[in-house]
Amino acid sequence: MIRIRIHNISCLGLAALLAAPPALPATGASPALTEAAALEAEAGAGDLRTVVIEAASTAGPAVSPAGANQYGASGEDIAAAPRGRTAPLTDVLAQMPGVSIDQNQQIHIRNTEGPQFQYQINGVLVPLDINTNPSFLSMLNPTFIRRLDLLDGVLPSRYSYATGGVVSIETRDGCSDPSGGSASLRAGQRATLAPSFEYAGCHGSLGSFVSALYEQSNTAFSPATPGPTPFHDFTRQGQVFGFFSYRVSPTDTLSLLVSGAKSSNELPNVPGLAPQFALAGVPLPPSSAAIDSYLDFSDALAMLSLSGSLGPDVSYQIAATQHSISQRFEPDPAGELIFQGVASTASHVDHDSTLEGELSFALNSHTLETGFYLGQYRVTANDSSLVFPADAAGNPLSDVPLTVVNNDHADNLVAGIYVSDLWRITAPLSASIGLRWDRLSGFTSGEQLSPTVNLVYRPDGLTTLHAGFARYFQVPSLLGISPTAQAAFSGTTAAGPPGIPTPAAEDDREWDLGLVHELAPGVTVSADAYYEATTRYLDTGQFGAVPIFAPFNYGTGHLWGAELATRYQGGALKAYANLTLGRNWQRGVITGQFNFDAAELDYIDSHSIVIDHQPLTAASAGASWRSGPWALAADALYSSGLRSGFADLEQLPHVVQVDLSLERAWDTPGATLLTQRLALLNVFDRVNLIRPAAGIGIFQSAYGPRRTLYYTLALRF
Repeated sequence: MIRIRIHNISCLGLAALLAAPPALPATGASPALTEAAALEAEAGAGDLRTVVIEAASTAGPAVSPAGANQYGASGEDIAAAPRGRTAPLTDVLAQMPGVSIDQNQQIHIRNTEGPQFQYQINGVLVPLDINTNPSFLSMLNPTFIRRLDLLDGVLPSRYSYATGGVVSIETRDGCSDPSGGSASLRAGQRATLAPSFEYAGCHGSLGSFVSALYEQSNTAFSPATPGPTPFHDFTRQGQVFGFFSYRVSPTDTLSLLVSGAKSSNELPNVPGLAPQFALAGVPLPPSSAAIDSYLDFSDALAMLSLSGSLGPDVSYQIAATQHSISQRFEPDPAGELIFQGVASTASHVDHDSTLEGELSFALNSHTLETGFYLGQYRVTANDSSLVFPADAAGNPLSDVPLTVVNNDHADNLVAGIYVSDLWRITAPLSASIGLRWDRLSGFTSGEQLSPTVNLVYRPDGLTTLHAGFARYFQVPSLLGISPTAQAAFSGTTAAGPPGIPTPAAEDDREWDLGLVHELAPGVTVSADAYYEATTRYLDTGQFGAVPIFAPFNYGTGHLWGAELATRYQGGALKAYANLTLGRNWQRGVITGQFNFDAAELDYIDSHSIVIDHQPLTAASAGASWRSGPWALAADALYSSGLRSGFADLEQLPHVVQVDLSLERAWDTPGATLLTQRLALLNVFDRVNLIRPAAGIGIFQSAYGPRRTLYYTLALRF
C-alpha cells in the first residue's frame, strides 16, 4: 500500500505538493507523491513541519522512509508481462531481487522458508496462515492489484511474525480507476481453459471492484516427471474477489474486502515405481501411474477497515479480519498402501479472527506511531490412516492394514504491540526507531521483545543510503502442526524416530546495508547486503505421504546475501535486471526429529548444512515495449540450482526459463477494446529439475513447466 500523511505544511511544502495530484483518503485509491517531491519539500525543512511518505511511488528500486528496501510493480507492469494479469502472483514477485521460486509456485524471499513473509492489503495485514496455501490457489492474484511492493531488509516495528519481507498490495478501486468491465478467455496447451471477468465502478462515494476467475488445466502441481504432460495432475479452481470503499466523511474511509477460492487437484504420479508392500486381497499391484489421490483446498477471507484522521496531526486505522482455510487430502487407499505403506485421509482447517489498529502522531520533526495485533488461529487436524503394523525396524508384520485415528485441535493466540518514531534529524538524515513485544500461545508458546533501528541518508535527490538492525519473532506455520501424530503411528510402517513434536517460535537478528541511486533519467540501480543470525530456525517439509507441509526447527544458523537491481523506464520501453547471491546455513535439529532418519539427524547435529530452498546465485531480467496497438514482452529466470540428497549435500542442475508474449489491440464499435495475446512459456523447452525425489522434506521430484503456448482473448467494455 502507498499511504501518505501530510501535516502542518507551510508555503514551501505546499509548493512541492502542488506538482502532485490531489491526495485522497488513505484507502489505496489515491495517487502518491514521488520521492522527488518529498525531497523537494524536505529542502525547506525550516518551514516544513512534517511530511511522512510511507512508500515511494517509484516503479524501480527504492528505500521506504523507514529504511526498508522497496521493489515495486504497478498494475500496468503486471499486465505487460508475458502471462499478464492472470499470472500467478509468484510470477510477479520473481521479477524482484532476493526472490526464488520453488516447486508448486512456492516462493522464498531472502533465503527464508515459504511462510516467512507477510501480505498486507491496503495497509491491513492478512492472517498468517494464508501462506500455507500453495500459490496456485493464492487468495491474492494480480487481477485486482493496482500496485505491489516488496519490502525487505530491516522492516519497521509494525511488522513481525514473518521475517523474509512484506508483500504490500494496493487494490484497484472503482472511484480511482473507473475502468468499467472486461472479460477474457485464456486457452492453451496442457488442457488449459481459464475465463475471467472484472468490473470497476464508482457511484457517488462508493467505489467497487469485483472479479471472478476459473481455471482448469493439467498443471495443478509441478510435474513429477520431465515430460511435457504430467501424469494425473488435473486441476479445477475458481476465485471471486470484491473490494468496496465508502468515504463516510471528508477524512475517513470505510472499506470491505471479500475473497473466496476453491480447488480440486489431482496429485501428480510417477510411473514405473516398484511396489513396496503387499496388501491382502490385491494379488496384482496397480501401476504407480494409476494412483488416484487428490489434494483439495478452500479459502475465504473478509477484511473490514476504517481509516482516516482525527485532526491535522493524528491519523488512524483499525481493521477486523475473518479468514478460513482448509486443506483436505483424499488418498487412493490400495495404491498408497502398496507403494508407501500408509494411506491417510487428512483434513486440516484453520479459522482465523484478527483485530489490528494503529495511531500516528506528527510532532514537529517526529512522527510517533503505536499499534497492536490480536489474532486467534483455531486449528483443527482430523487424520484417519490405513497403515500396516510393523516391528521396531519398520518391517511390516501383516498385509492387513489397521486404522490409526489422529485428531487434534488448538486455539493459537498471537498478540503484539509496538511503538515507533520516525525522526527527521536533519533534512538529509532520518532515523526509524521502534520497539515491539509479541506473544504466542496454543500448540506452542513464546514471547519476545524486539528492537528496530534504521538510518536513512539522502545527500541529494539521486542517492539514498540506509543501514539498520532488527530483531524478529517468527511464528511457525500453525496449519501443519499435529502434536499427537508421532505417538499415534508408533508401531506401524509410518513410525519415525523419537523427537519433540511441536515447533518453537524463531528468533532472528538481522543487519542490512544498502543504497539506491538514480544513474540517469529513467535508470535506477540498487545494491544491498544483509546478514542474519538465527535461533530455532523454522523450516517446513513434506514428511510422509500426506502433502501437507509440517514445520520443524533447526538449532542455530546464519544467513547472508547480496542483491543488485536495476530498472529502466522510458516511454514505450521498460526493462529490469536483478542479481541475487546468498546462503542459509543451519546446524542441529531441535524439534521434529522424527521426520529424519537417524544417520541424517546425527550428521546435521554435528555439521552445518546448506538449506535447500534458495540457490547460491539467481538472476531475473525482462523487458516490455509498446507501440500503438502492439506490445512485446520477455522475462527470463536463472537459478544455479537448489540442494538435494542426504543432508542437502548435493547440488542440483541450473534452471533457465525464458517466456515471451506478443499482443495486438483493436478498437471496436461501441468504444470497446479487443485484445489478443500469444504467450509462450519456456521458449527453449528446457527440462528444469526443481526438486529431486530425495532431500529433506521432499517426497517426489518436481520439474518446471515445459514449452507451453497460451492464447488470450480479452474484451474491455
